[in-house]
Amino acid sequence: MISRRDVVTDSAIAVVAEQGVRGLTHRAVDALAELPVGSTSNVYRTRDALITGIMGRIGDLNSQQLDRLPDMFRDSGKPAQELAVDFCMNWLTTDRNRFYTMIMLSLDPALPDEAVVAKQRNMRSINEFIMRFGQVDADLARRINSSVMGMMVSELMAGTADRSHIEQYMSEFLKWKRDIAAQS
Repeated sequence: MISRRDVVTDSAIAVVAEQGVRGLTHRAVDALAELPVGSTSNVYRTRDALITGIMGRIGDLNSQQLDRLPDMFRDSGKPAQELAVDFCMNWLTTDRNRFYTMIMLSLDPALPDEAVVAKQRNMRSINEFIMRFGQVDADLARRINSSVMGMMVSELMAGTADRSHIEQYMSEFLKWKRDIAAQS
């Protein structure tokens, strides 16, 4: 069963995705979650605490998803490229609110210090996953993450989430990765 904290935080993620960072208020979260007025304030006393909670929840959900990927890869029998495309498409469609909110809050210059720590922990977790799964060093993992994230932000900004764009990108990207590996 999902906790009240998770209900509030998941609703807050949706509020940011639907109304932008300025639309994030305790009342807006209460309304979206269909909770009594004041419920969000009982969980997160301040807006900064709510934003920090959002960044922490996003990191937790991302980590859970990344932890499942190796098993999905093994069990699905799909090639790595197709699984990577599926993963990107999931973040751009099914988990769009989470991805959008992660990007929006990450770019906020007024992000509370505790939320910055949660953001950095999330990025570190993603980079560490890429290092393990892609069998690459930390610098290449960071560049891979930056490249894939940039493509996904471009799709998000275009409002397309076009599978053919992502398939083409992944094909070119994996060729680039193979070329780099061959040079090493």
